[in-house]
Formats: sequence, structure tokens, C-alpha cells
Amino acid sequence: MRQKLSDEEIHWLYCPVKNRKSALFLVVCFSVTAFLSWKGLHKAPERPSLFVLLFGILLFATLGKTLTAFRCLRERLVFGVVIVSLVTGAAAGFAPSIFSKHLEMVRSGKLALSVLGLLVSLTMLVQSARRPNVGPSNTKTSIASQPKQNLPILVVVILAALALGVALYLLPFRQ
Repeated sequence: MRQKLSDEEIHWLYCPVKNRKSALFLVVCFSVTAFLSWKGLHKAPERPSLFVLLFGILLFATLGKTLTAFRCLRERLVFGVVIVSLVTGAAAGFAPSIFSKHLEMVRSGKLALSVLGLLVSLTMLVQSARRPNVGPSNTKTSIASQPKQNLPILVVVILAALALGVALYLLPFRQ
């Protein structure tokens, strides 16, 4: 039977500063979010469905719980960026009369939040690649295999940056 993990154990297992997979997941998510925010800057506003609202409420509650489990400033900053972006997106979608005059500013702000989250998650990925998660039992093996593990992370970061740059260059900016 599985025991419930404490907040310290959750932080130790999933901290993006220590865990490359978590950091890579954040980089991919913020890359996609930044691309979609940039692509949708000048589109007409859409009216979201009730399912989107329910999903947003569930995601907000999950992120709020996760925010309390993580201790690092950068992790809390990233989760705060996601929560603020989620709340502003839901508010702009379900109450368009409030944001009708400032819709472009809200969209630009969401893009700025996405780029900020991407930059912070990239720093966490680089730090997790430089300093692997070293436990008490595998200290010698992780130090010996560190150069082999840094190269794929560096390649992924470079490819993600190039793909985002190429997509921003090739896709037309609609005004």
C-alpha cells in the first residue's frame, strides 16, 4: 500500500532545479505557451465553453496545492506566473466587457508572462543539468556519468530555442 508523500518528499522528487525531467517538462510547456500566445496576439476573442471554465478551476486548485509543496523561489515564481496567466485568461474570456478596451494589453501581458516563465524554466533546466540529483547511494556513479548527461540536455535546449526562433521568423505576424 502506498503512503501519501509529504511536501518535502514531493519537493525532493519533482524539484525542477534537481530533476531534469521536471525542468524539461516546464521548458516544453512554456515554449508551447509562448508560441501560442504570440500566434494569438491579433486574433478575435473567443468565448470559452463551460468545460474550459471547469478545467481552469480544477487546474487552479491543483496549482495552488502544488505551489505550497515547492519551496524554491524560482519554482514559486513559475507556478505564480501560470496561476496569474490562467486567471487573466479566464477573466478575459468570461467577462469580455471588462477587458474589451485593454484586450491587446492583456494578450501582450500573457505573452510576457509566458516568456518570463520560459526563461526561468530554462535557468532551472541548465542548473539541473549542471548539478545532478546526487543521492547518498549513487554519488560515485552520478559524478562519473555527469558529462554524458549534460550533452543531451544542452542539445534539447539549443533545438528548442532554434525551433522557437524559426517558428517566430517563418510564421507571418498578423496585424
